[in-house]
Amino acid sequence: MLDNQLISLVISTIIAQEAAAGIPGTPLAQAFQPTQQGVNTVPTVYLYKVGDKRYGFRGVTDIWNVQTSQMVHTETQQYETTLQFSALATQNPATPSQYTASDILNLVAYIVQSSATVAALEAQGVGVERVTDVRNPYFSDDRDRFEASPNFDVVLTHKQIITTTTPILQTTEIQIATV
Repeated sequence: MLDNQLISLVISTIIAQEAAAGIPGTPLAQAFQPTQQGVNTVPTVYLYKVGDKRYGFRGVTDIWNVQTSQMVHTETQQYETTLQFSALATQNPATPSQYTASDILNLVAYIVQSSATVAALEAQGVGVERVTDVRNPYFSDDRDRFEASPNFDVVLTHKQIITTTTPILQTTEIQIATV
């Protein structure tokens, strides 16, 4: 599975479960995009790919396709892809019932681990291996106020499958040369 396919699948699956977790309509965007201009003014969840790890040995199969007279060569590699989720939500002491960035991110972590999400991802060949704890570091924002920037990692498993074909040999020419 390619990166954009995996990220699109994860985003659409989480958005579909937001209402069940109590955060309907919360924007979920891929972080560090070239077209992104500034920070959203509404509470927003961001994700980005941390990296890939090839896991195990490459699987190789060769099968003869009788209809096309070609050898079908397939190589399969299991991958672990780590995505990091973070959230930004401005806290206001005057509204204590408002979700904090950490509250929102804990609900997203719940969504990622929920039975509905796991089933939806597994139907597309993606497994949820592990979800880490929510970390909650603080930073000074553009208004010189301290804000939390919670984040957690999720490790997803999926396969990369590359298939090539080799056509049948049509003619051969044998030459015997004396030495």
